[in-house]
Amino acid sequence: MKRHAMTMLALACAFSLNAVAADIAIIDYADEWTKTRGLVEGFDLLGVPYDDITEAALGGKIALASDNKVLFLSAMYTNSAALHQAMDNNAAVVQDFVQNGGIVIEPTQADQNEANVDWLPSGLTVVRSDPDHPDFKILDAGHPLFNFPNKLTDDNFIGWGHQNWPTVWESIASIQGFDILAETAAGKAAVAEATFGQGMFVMMCVAPDKYAIAGKDDHTKEQATLFLENIAATYLPQAVSPEGLLTTMWGSLRR
Repeated sequence: MKRHAMTMLALACAFSLNAVAADIAIIDYADEWTKTRGLVEGFDLLGVPYDDITEAALGGKIALASDNKVLFLSAMYTNSAALHQAMDNNAAVVQDFVQNGGIVIEPTQADQNEANVDWLPSGLTVVRSDPDHPDFKILDAGHPLFNFPNKLTDDNFIGWGHQNWPTVWESIASIQGFDILAETAAGKAAVAEATFGQGMFVMMCVAPDKYAIAGKDDHTKEQATLFLENIAATYLPQAVSPEGLLTTMWGSLRR
């Protein structure tokens, strides 16, 4: 069994034991470039249960249930004007969700679809821009995002691609109120997180969900999958289980 298939199996087993269907809500969209719903395809492959609230969002409502603890937005979901508008119109809903302990994760978006992230609360700003970057520099090497279950270094992010787009697909031109976890050689934020109330906003200029499914080659798919696993292990367990049950189970599975 290939390395990425084994880790995906471990992830599936861990989630099946420790997550329930309503823990994770997703908004996913088959954008015009990748033509894939990466979260749906990836989570289905991993056996990760989720609530797909995309249809409600297309109708203008961010229909988060009381059990939802994570809202995972797909890369390039703002390619749908309706989904983009739904998030903007429901900024108060999103902010209350995070204030009360939820986590919102937004990977890369095209700047022509979403330049300013308007649904962020006062004090947090993200402005997306067009330049793409092949480089990825980890600033916080000790962060769990780059260490569990996969130890990732800058080298793991070299050579990703889809069509003519590299690892950092689009970029963040300016950002305020966030801790920068990784950046490009040009000093632009690539991965950042910010605590708000009891929860957290996580913003990225990479598209692991789309690249894991529609990457240009096996290398891209494998490395993007490793990073997607780490995203899940870092942010989903702290929302799903403060006691770290997923982390404990995952460690047991990998031993």
